[in-house]
Formats: sequence, structure tokens, C-alpha cells
Amino acid sequence: MSNRWTARPEAGNPTVMRWFARICLWVGPGIARLLLGPVCLYFFMVKSDARAASRTFLGRAMGRPATLRDTWRHLWVFSQVLLDRVYLLGQDGRGITLDAPRPEALAEVVDQGEGCLLLGSHLGSFEASRAIKRARPGVSLRLVMDRQHSPAATALLEALNPELAGQVLDIGAQPGAGLALLPALQAGSLVALLADRPRGGEKTVVVEFFGKPAHFPAAPHEIAMVTQAPVVLFWGIHKAPGHYEIIFERLPAPGRVARADRAEEIQRSVQRYAARLEHHARLAPYNWFNFYDFWADPV
Repeated sequence: MSNRWTARPEAGNPTVMRWFARICLWVGPGIARLLLGPVCLYFFMVKSDARAASRTFLGRAMGRPATLRDTWRHLWVFSQVLLDRVYLLGQDGRGITLDAPRPEALAEVVDQGEGCLLLGSHLGSFEASRAIKRARPGVSLRLVMDRQHSPAATALLEALNPELAGQVLDIGAQPGAGLALLPALQAGSLVALLADRPRGGEKTVVVEFFGKPAHFPAAPHEIAMVTQAPVVLFWGIHKAPGHYEIIFERLPAPGRVARADRAEEIQRSVQRYAARLEHHARLAPYNWFNFYDFWADPV
């Protein structure tokens, strides 16, 4: 099995995924969470690579060897977040609590009408970013996705919420497609993207993460350097079934420097991002949803 996450096949049968989502919307979250147990148990039993990746990460995050119970809890939280995604998108978040106790980091950018890079990660629920639309309906929120890697999951999300299709910026169509972000930023949109996983062939920067070198994508930070758009970090941390804490933090954008100094400036920016990701991952380790060897060199 490849260590690179993009080499792994998309999990789940598309038809089964659509029917399960429809059933969950019909019966409601209370009953759906009862149905979730057997599904989670199945993947817990058959996904040995996910269990191994969970043990490795949890051991580093918690400072002790992870137990089988820890691994189960890890996958159980992941399954709950996936289920809540159905209600966040299919029912516009009804029944899902999204608390943002300190929204100032984003509010000051929105109030100025600026375009903004909203950098998330596979820690918690990225779909909880829609809390922004709930609080500020007039804000333009564009979601960066790679349809080529997960076409079934993307199709399911867009079926649940057709409006989402018009908000998606597809970066999987061709090399350099990340340039599609520039017009959206210039138009004053909040451009939300995941900044922890490099795609196949993408330029990476190696920084320290949990005391070991790890590869992070350079593109989000290069775009921030070129555009000088404000950068806000985002996490939607799962606290309980249907309950998330939304965290916003400003990240200094990499400065415009001489060409010879750009690589070093990008390195510093990526390291700042990785340090904040590590901080929140230590506080909420069961919210970490990178079920592969994160520290392996890309293949």
C-alpha cells in the first residue's frame, strides 16, 4: 500500500453512499447515529492501514502508546464527522451546533471586504466552515476541492447541496489550476482550502511536525505571498455528536521578498501553519483524519 494518500482508492461504493445519506436525512441524526455503529465497526475491522496510521499519530499526539480503544474512538469520531457532513450540507446545518467563541480573526477581514485565504486541514470538520455563511449570508465563500481524487464523494456532496457546485473551485483539472484562486480572491471571496495534504506531484516544503520532518504543500503559502491576501486559519473541532467549536486564527502572510529569499520565506510560513496545526491536534487528537503515514516521503 502506497504511503501517498492520493494513491489510495476512494472508499465506499457511490450508490451505497447516496442511499445511506438519503436514509440518514429521512430518519434524522438521532437514529442515524445508531446506524453508524455497524458501519464504523466494518471499517474498523477491514482497514488495517487506517488502524496503523491511527496508532502512529495518536502515540505522537498523546505522548503514550495508543490502545485499541483509542484507535476505535479515533475512527468513531471520524465516522460521526462524516455523518454530520450530510446534515451540514443536506439540511443547511439544521440540528448541528456550530459555536465560534472568538470570531474576531475572521470578522475583521470580512468587515473590510477583503478577499481572504481560509486555510483548513484534515483536523475536524472542514464543512463546518459553512458556519460563516450562516453568520454572514452575504459573504462569498468558495471551496477548493479536487474532483479527480474523490469524484464519488464530491458528487454526493453536490447532490446533497446543489448550491455547493457553484461554490467549488476545482484544482484537480490540470497542473497549475491553483491559479483559479486568484480571481476569486480579487473579487473579495473567502477562499477555503485544505493546506495539510500535498497532491501527487505538487511542490512541497519539509518542516518539523510533532518533532519529525513532514511534507506540506507550498502552493497555499505561495498564493498568499503573490496576492498578499489576508490568511486566516480555520478549524471545526468535533466536541460531541452534532456539536463543533469553530476556531479562527490570523496567520501572517509571507512577505514580498527578493526572489533569492522566497523559498526561505515560504518555509517560515509553512512552519508557522504546521506549528498551529500541531497545537490544535494535540488538544483534539481524535479529530485528526489523515489515515496514512503522514511523515513518509511522497512517492
